[in-house]
Amino acid sequence: MQYKLDSVFATGLILFLGLPLLAQAQVATMEQKIELQPGWNSVYIQVDPVEQNIATLFAGMPVASIWRWLPTDEGARFIQDPAEGLENVEGWFAWFPEPRPEAFLSNLFRINAGNAYLIRLEGNQSHEVVLEGRPRFRPLRWKTDAFTLTGLPVSTNAPPTFGEFFSRSPAHQNQPVYRLDSNGTWQLVVPGSTPIRAGEAYWIFTRGNSGYQGRMSLVLDQGDSLEYSAALDTNRIVLRNRSGVPGTFQVRRIGATQLPLAFLNEDPETGETAWPSLPSVLNLEAPTGQDVFLSLAVIRRNFSAFRMEQILEITDEHGERVFLHAGGNTIQPFVAPGGQTAGTSTQNVTERTSDSRSLAGLWLGEVSVDAVSESQLAGVEPTPVREPFVKRVIVHVDNAGQARLLKDVIQMWEDGTMAPSAIDPTAMEVDEPGRFVLITDSDLIGLFSGSAQRSGRPVGLRYSTVAYDFDGDEREFDGDFQPGGQISVSLVMEPDFPTNPFLHRYHPDHDNLDAEFLNFQKEAYQVVREMRLILTPDDPLGRTPTGWGETIVGGVFEESITGLHRNTIFTSGQFRMRRVSAVPILNQ
Repeated sequence: MQYKLDSVFATGLILFLGLPLLAQAQVATMEQKIELQPGWNSVYIQVDPVEQNIATLFAGMPVASIWRWLPTDEGARFIQDPAEGLENVEGWFAWFPEPRPEAFLSNLFRINAGNAYLIRLEGNQSHEVVLEGRPRFRPLRWKTDAFTLTGLPVSTNAPPTFGEFFSRSPAHQNQPVYRLDSNGTWQLVVPGSTPIRAGEAYWIFTRGNSGYQGRMSLVLDQGDSLEYSAALDTNRIVLRNRSGVPGTFQVRRIGATQLPLAFLNEDPETGETAWPSLPSVLNLEAPTGQDVFLSLAVIRRNFSAFRMEQILEITDEHGERVFLHAGGNTIQPFVAPGGQTAGTSTQNVTERTSDSRSLAGLWLGEVSVDAVSESQLAGVEPTPVREPFVKRVIVHVDNAGQARLLKDVIQMWEDGTMAPSAIDPTAMEVDEPGRFVLITDSDLIGLFSGSAQRSGRPVGLRYSTVAYDFDGDEREFDGDFQPGGQISVSLVMEPDFPTNPFLHRYHPDHDNLDAEFLNFQKEAYQVVREMRLILTPDDPLGRTPTGWGETIVGGVFEESITGLHRNTIFTSGQFRMRRVSAVPILNQ
């Protein structure tokens, strides 16, 4: 069997942003080429095929049957040669093509990554199967004191022998390994002289427990790929050199697509950090027995498409290799009620869809006031204070770029709808997907369900602040909410406003009532707050975290307060906000 895993290319994919809208994406897939020889073949799948249906993948080929082992908790204690028949062996699932008489016995229908398959090919000619898809990282899972049918993460060029690969694993040293021959018989291999073939599956015995992944060990913080969601800017890869000798890990970009990525570079002596762009090839020192942390951040401001992807190849000097798929969107797709993108025209939405710098959504942040003017001296320049005062600020930005100041917002969930399938009317499929909603009008809460679980019950996620107050649910900012721009808003608290600091309903001198407590008489003062947020292109703190300008913004805060003192009070400081939701509309 010939196995090739070296052809990677980008294809176009259409993503829906509302029913009538399309956005181009740059998708990274790769090809796994499997050379099927006449007779029996044992293959290991490393990509999740775009087309997973077995009947479609092997259409036109003289395939007699395809088998997959689904082990029990105990695993396999003995090995059965497929030439002797697998139909009555517990744990085996099979696919038989039409019009073979056994076709009605088929209970295997899809090909998936991280699994081993036995394929019997009829005739006397070889056939090549090409699987196009995304690589999925699936750690090896060994059965205790049993055989495991699996492939191994090795390169096609100069792969290690079985003896070399398992040289650092006591649970696998001197344990039997079997390879399938074309006659359907499992043959014992000689570990010291038999090289491992990429994409081939073997029966491998494990003595006791083992979590061994090879001399190059790789762990992801989450999932089986590097997926950057709307709220995630950084993923971490943990590598460890278990070979016993110092070495090097090599990270290489594969294919034509270039997902904008940066890696964390930390000076071990000074502790200073930087985020340079990930080069085409990155070499990392691999001390023996130590963890090597590789943090990769997505740079959304450099996106040239709505979604971009990349395939990464990670290798060492010993012929071991792992592929990782990385991908992210500029912002999570949003579909408004009725399939329309809310708050704007189709033309404008299409233009903004291609803009990777869209900042629509809910922003939650903190303002650190570190300077206040000398009000008793009628000062206008804020002077530094000993300890800063921190307060929360909530801002929502719609698709048109209009920013609004909020004081209370709840994230809820609207269930989707189902409809009969157009292909099979007896089956139901998603008609309109569920979605998150942002509610500032408390009268609408009952129309939706909770977006999180608390003590087993769905509840909404509430964001609120007591740092300011105003009449109504929102106040529009003037200006542009974007790095290099600024927004400002004026908040007026009238004498009778409930949270006016001078209003005390049970104090005769501050209750806004006359001496008889019957008629309105102004006793509290009007308070006017003028707030301005200046969004700087660079982090004013000099840290410039990943996601700056896309999911994190910040800059300079300025405020003047009139009416609280006989002289206007001026304050200033810094602020930083993070986007916690990409929903661009409120209350629907």
